[in-house]
Amino acid sequence: MEDSHISSLNVGGNCQVFGVFDGHGGKEVAVWIKKKFCEELVKNKNFKSHNYDKALFENFLRMDNLMQEPLGKKELKEEAKRAKIEDEKLNQGQESNKNEMFRSLFDPKAQDDCDISMYTGCTATVCLLDEKSAIFANAGDSRSIIIKNGVACPMTVDHKPDLDEEKNRIYKADGWVAEGRVKGN
Repeated sequence: MEDSHISSLNVGGNCQVFGVFDGHGGKEVAVWIKKKFCEELVKNKNFKSHNYDKALFENFLRMDNLMQEPLGKKELKEEAKRAKIEDEKLNQGQESNKNEMFRSLFDPKAQDDCDISMYTGCTATVCLLDEKSAIFANAGDSRSIIIKNGVACPMTVDHKPDLDEEKNRIYKADGWVAEGRVKGN
């Protein structure tokens, strides 16, 4: 399982935050985001002024930037080590020594100088509730819905690389999209 979630009933300003983070390539980013998301959100000036939609947007970008800072890289490396230990305990005896040796030699995340955020990540879908409204935000192929009278109503649009706006952004960053994947990944 590479997922984590937030269920914070008192973030500040009578707000509640719920989120699901689906790890891709490992669970370390999803777990790290869980720890950082609300902590950073309450520091945001738009959050403090009750401009919650902009605060969520900025906080998604903040998470991405924090992962690139030296402290964020260090924390992600520590999360990766914890995740590896947990996985080894769960899979004890299931994986051969040969496979473990292969992984330690060729898995980029096993290298000491690895930038974890370049090899793993997560999708995110978050809902912030206050007394008057529900604000939704997402990144990646995660989705929020509300069921009303038995009908599923989408609150977010899957953020996928083949959306025109996203595809243009990727091409401008010298990337490419093939079969719905960025650079084939």
